[in-house]
Amino acid sequence: MDHAVNFTLSNELETYVRQKVESGQYVSYAQVIEDGLLLLEERDHVMIVRRERLLRELSNGIAQANDRQLIDAEDVYRGLADKSSSYGE
Repeated sequence: MDHAVNFTLSNELETYVRQKVESGQYVSYAQVIEDGLLLLEERDHVMIVRRERLLRELSNGIAQANDRQLIDAEDVYRGLADKSSSYGE
C-alpha cells in the first residue's frame, strides 16, 4: 500500500532531485527519493555485514591468543592492510 509522505528538502537537494528528473534518468521526484532510500538501505546492510565480520574476526583472534596461537605483528599489519584494501572492492 502506498502512503503519501510530505517533507521539505534543502534547496540543494531539491535542485539535485529536479535535475535527475529533468535528465530523463527518473520519471518522478518520488522515484529519485525511493532509489536514494534503497541505496541507503543497501549501505546499512553492508555496514551490518562488515560489523558482523569484524566481530567474528576479533572473536577468532581472541580465541587464538587464548590458545597461544600468536603470529608476528608484521604479519598482522600486512593482513589488515590486505583486508582493508579488499573491502573497497
